Amino acid sequence: MTHMRSMLLVSTAAAVLAIAPGAALAQTQAAANSDTQLEEIIVTSTKRAERLQDVPVSVTAVTADVLERNNVRELGDLVKLSPGLVINYGSQPGNFSINMRGIGTFSNGIAVESDVAVVIDDVPVGFQAAAFKDLIDVERVEVLRGPQSTLFGKSAIAGVLNIATAAPTKEFSGKAMLLATDDGEKRIGFTVSGPVRDNLLMRLTVAKSDYDGNVKNLTTGKNVNGSAGFTATAKLVWTPTDQLTVSLAPRYNHNVSSCCVSPISELTPGLNYQGEPAFPASLALRGITIDKNNHFVRADDRIGGGNSDVFGTTGRIDYAFGDGSLLKGHTLSSITSHDHWKMLDFQDIDGTDLPFLLGFPVASPSGVNSGASIHGYFHADSWTQEFRLTSPGDTRLRYVAGLWYARNDLDRFLDRGPVLQLARYLAESTNQNYSAYANATFDVTDKLSLTGGLRANRQKISYAFDKTIFASTAIGAPTSHQLFAGANQDDAVTGKIGLQYKVTPDIMTFATYSTGYKGQAYDLVSTFNAAIAAQMPVPPETAKNYEIGFKSSLFDRRVYLNATLFRADYRGFQTSVTSFLPDGTFLTFLNSVGHLRTQGVEIDGVARVTRNLRLNGAFAYTDATVQSFPNGPCYGGQVTTASTDPGYVGAPGECYSTPRTNGRVQNLHGQRLNNTPKFKFNIGGQYDIDLPGMPFKGFVGVAYRWQDDVNFSLSQDPRTIQKAYGVMDLSLGVTDLKDRYKLSIFANNLLDKRYAQGLGNTTSGYSNPAIPTAQGLTWLPGRDAFRYFGARVDVNF
Repeated sequence: MTHMRSMLLVSTAAAVLAIAPGAALAQTQAAANSDTQLEEIIVTSTKRAERLQDVPVSVTAVTADVLERNNVRELGDLVKLSPGLVINYGSQPGNFSINMRGIGTFSNGIAVESDVAVVIDDVPVGFQAAAFKDLIDVERVEVLRGPQSTLFGKSAIAGVLNIATAAPTKEFSGKAMLLATDDGEKRIGFTVSGPVRDNLLMRLTVAKSDYDGNVKNLTTGKNVNGSAGFTATAKLVWTPTDQLTVSLAPRYNHNVSSCCVSPISELTPGLNYQGEPAFPASLALRGITIDKNNHFVRADDRIGGGNSDVFGTTGRIDYAFGDGSLLKGHTLSSITSHDHWKMLDFQDIDGTDLPFLLGFPVASPSGVNSGASIHGYFHADSWTQEFRLTSPGDTRLRYVAGLWYARNDLDRFLDRGPVLQLARYLAESTNQNYSAYANATFDVTDKLSLTGGLRANRQKISYAFDKTIFASTAIGAPTSHQLFAGANQDDAVTGKIGLQYKVTPDIMTFATYSTGYKGQAYDLVSTFNAAIAAQMPVPPETAKNYEIGFKSSLFDRRVYLNATLFRADYRGFQTSVTSFLPDGTFLTFLNSVGHLRTQGVEIDGVARVTRNLRLNGAFAYTDATVQSFPNGPCYGGQVTTASTDPGYVGAPGECYSTPRTNGRVQNLHGQRLNNTPKFKFNIGGQYDIDLPGMPFKGFVGVAYRWQDDVNFSLSQDPRTIQKAYGVMDLSLGVTDLKDRYKLSIFANNLLDKRYAQGLGNTTSGYSNPAIPTAQGLTWLPGRDAFRYFGARVDVNF
């Protein structure tokens, strides 16, 4: 049955994408004109400007009009447009992560790099948490899938989000946007662009957003799981000569997030908080109906989230060599950036509004008039410098080569208490990276081209960890400190080689082999101790990737249809395994997974069916499995095999314990990676409605996305599976014939389909000795897990 459903989904997705070519074929009988052709999309996936259809990389380019039509505000919104992209949500914004093709590091520690690089205007974000902010004035987002280490470095082993913001214009122009929804979201933005003088251009954008969230705290009456942000960016471009261009791009973002609170959706009746009869669930959760749609909680005012600021600047110098130079046609670029990110974070970890420590007998001392909480801060200071030489783009040999340096200084302070699961530490980490890279394409014939590249990388990492040791949980009890420190260095070479062949001027096929690398890591979290320090650092992560694909421009550029088959093997995959303490405290432990494999197919299609109708679609089949991880995590309640044989290894899927394992472990061979749906697709389009005699025209847009079942736990916990679901969005509106203004109204999740961005198998600290089989489940609702309506106004001048 599962196989039949899979085949049906593949056939359905293929049929959807085939609609566009079939409909467009009828149009080829008419004379071609720009009104019925797709725009050429220029991307910088290879660090040079090229047509999307000429780039031998699996990449989805999301342009400004698509971002606007789908009301994209932040990275989390991009998953609606790129099926191979998934966001992992942690307990607070400091530990979100990005997955591509099932691969993405999840960690609470600051000394673990991401697997997916976020690059904004040629500058990678030094600490991935800093990328989760409002996206404003974006011209294009390129989703590059698979290892991109050769051109983008060691934090791009699974892919890259390459974001290009809009450039200053040569003529004075501007735009403004206002959006509001019936569930409390508000956005406003303003951009002005134009010449300051003949050789100096300027662009300034200011935007503000505010969304309370879709979970309500009954104690305070406030909504949570939302965010509010203020962003200001500027660009100055000075061209003192025809050959020299100098630009400066300062930026600032302030963001306040109340994420991530997971309401209880299941809980065995008759439980008490921390097992104490004085705190029955009926009191702690008063007024809350526990069911799958529950979006209410009770907690203290500072329930959770982060308050962050980012200050940054990028300076760039481009020099184009003239006709009399040996490097005629080449461009030498210097790109320098500095970013400073800081965040104060907080979390009410007991998840109640009760001062339960007043009477909790296990606490020492009891009688503390409060609950339990976490607070702390993150700091990340990042410097990058790149020197890049780019050859002309119209020669048989085209290449880009460069030198790269980056330094990230990070620190994290955490304080959890005031009693019970006490933890306090200050972690500091420095990461320096030195690289030299080159990538080239040589046209053997007019149809056949060879592509190759290499990157030599040296990483230097160091850390210091100051952990407070409490003599007891009593407030005021003597404390001491354990100090750990270390430094390591690692060298690596990554590369790629490929062929591309133009079957016709409009159909290109390609095959590539590439390798990826991500450096050593430290697990700097509250569980860090001498035993863990002795095992540090966690080894590097490596990848080998194979791809074949084609890109086509069909029916006189009315249809773009691209497809890629891929298979990649990852060794030493760095990821944290999550667990819950009996009191509901959330912990992570960094692991190095021996061998993962991800393979599948990706399809992207865009079609201009008629002058008024445009369709777009994307499909991803991702088979991401564990090939070797004999010491993986077991889930709660899993049947365990006990053996006295230290060499015993359980069968695939078996939870077992031996003197060697020092606890329960599971052989995860053959199991699927968490948070990776096997099938996922999206389809959308817009139809413009001519209104003869009117100074404006109408439009209607529809978008639908669907994904298969997904398990949020690497342990394969059967209780943390989100069943397959689909979400439909609808928009309609009017725009004037000169595109000066547009008014649209929209309904997101029109069919009101509930879904979770995360599930936790936990009783959240509720228990009862008389009910040893108690169960609980929490869920993190997505932004559009509940239907909402909105309106948007765009003005251009």
